[in-house]
Amino acid sequence: MEKGSLMGCCNPNYRKTVNEQEENVNLKGSDSLSLFIKIIIIAIVIAGGLITVILV
Repeated sequence: MEKGSLMGCCNPNYRKTVNEQEENVNLKGSDSLSLFIKIIIIAIVIAGGLITVILV
């Protein structure tokens, strides 16, 4: 059986394979996205602070 092919739910390794694939998807998306979001949040906070200092 090919690595990327789907197997039936009756296969003994089905749950293990699904869990491994889910972990891989979660690992791929979480690192880059969370860093990007952190940078955006920091930029918004800094911009808000600068605007506040300028206006006051």
